[in-house]
Amino acid sequence: MLPALAACVFLITQPQAHAQAVTSETKNAPALQEKIRLFLEPERGLNNEIRAGLARLEQTCAFTNPTKTSATAASSAKSAQIPKEIEQARKLANEQQAVADKAIAEFRTQNALNANACAVVPPLLRVTDACVRFQKQTDTAQAVSQASQAYFGETLARFKSYEAAVELEAKGCTRPEFAHKLWAAEQVHIVPKLKTSGQQLSDLLK
Repeated sequence: MLPALAACVFLITQPQAHAQAVTSETKNAPALQEKIRLFLEPERGLNNEIRAGLARLEQTCAFTNPTKTSATAASSAKSAQIPKEIEQARKLANEQQAVADKAIAEFRTQNALNANACAVVPPLLRVTDACVRFQKQTDTAQAVSQASQAYFGETLARFKSYEAAVELEAKGCTRPEFAHKLWAAEQVHIVPKLKTSGQQLSDLLK
């Protein structure tokens, strides 16, 4: 996890180890799998940590001061702007996912993966040069597709968590600008990568 964002998450939860790997049938492309691991690793499991911390804050708030469960406070001016900024970031994420999806679809078409005769042959029997090449290309497309789904799924879920952080702040369950600090770390360390994520994923197909 990126250091600055990790520091913000530490405010609400103890970091946990997340060792989930993107599953893939790729057996002949360790270099690709390593590239995918490096692409996903910085944000892997981050949303789970944020959600766990927010849940603890909400429970503590309800226990120590039940009246705060109603919107009796207000978000700081900076935190109040976050929902609008998240909408813009969500649009960016959807655009970048579309870039990756298009590249994957074109890769499949260019390599005739949807109509190749090798597709009807069981993977273990794909021993001819043509079928070995088909299997490698199929595995590549699948691995990148899974990486794309994992990355954008994590990103979009994390946006919802930041919206939840704004709501908690508005209830008076956190200090002013709590949500803003979390969101600011995302802006500095993760959003720049998001802006080029579609192309980065597309490059993995090469």
